[in-house]
Amino acid sequence: MTAPVLETRRLVRTFGGRSGFLRKTSPPVYAVNEVDLAVHEGETLGIVGESGCGKSTLGRMMTGLDRPTAGQVLFHGEDLTSLRKQNPRKLFSRIQFVFQDPLSSLNPRKTVRQILETPLKHLLKLPKSERPERLRKLMEEVRLLPEFLERHPHEFSGGQAQRIGIARALAVQPEVLVLDEPVSALDVSVQAQVLHLLRALKAEFHLTYVFISHDLAVVEHLCDTVAVMYLGRIMELAPSQELFQRPRHPYTRL
Repeated sequence: MTAPVLETRRLVRTFGGRSGFLRKTSPPVYAVNEVDLAVHEGETLGIVGESGCGKSTLGRMMTGLDRPTAGQVLFHGEDLTSLRKQNPRKLFSRIQFVFQDPLSSLNPRKTVRQILETPLKHLLKLPKSERPERLRKLMEEVRLLPEFLERHPHEFSGGQAQRIGIARALAVQPEVLVLDEPVSALDVSVQAQVLHLLRALKAEFHLTYVFISHDLAVVEHLCDTVAVMYLGRIMELAPSQELFQRPRHPYTRL
């Protein structure tokens, strides 16, 4: 098997645990506790678990948005923390994050054109003359009309707003998308449309996905490999079909 595109090694993220004057020391809370994962090119890795199990924190560390307390995240074998220090523009043009709530992750004061133009300008350094054509293509890629570029986020439905969030992530032509519960805030019928879009985009642009969710049916539909997370740890890791047909860990069965 080829080397993984993205890998975590004994990854830890804790919160709290500090002591102060006249205050007792409290033990740290482990949001992520010694997690080992590997994501290979073209794969969709699902991370599934209950709310509060640490999966969103793990996803943020896998994109460099949050720093680990201990352990490493490796991107093509290089330490992500070092890459972020050396060349953050290059890192964030190769790994992108899609947020759970599309409307809260889009600046309400800006038009869609301004939102999508920001990564083209600051990460890709795309000349101004080339941006209009790239913006038009982005809208077509996520199945939205180019005329929508002049609208503001509040003028869209949840499904349309999430498509804009996906377009923003795709703007820099990344290799990896980490998607943090991207359909959980949407109606069931709209969920299906967005999931179909994600599958089409993955095939078209040869993307690698890390898909975070608490919805087992969605994960089974979309993911090649599934990691089951509980209280910051990976309980079970297996190919999707095997995990759903023959779950081994009691928590997975539960």
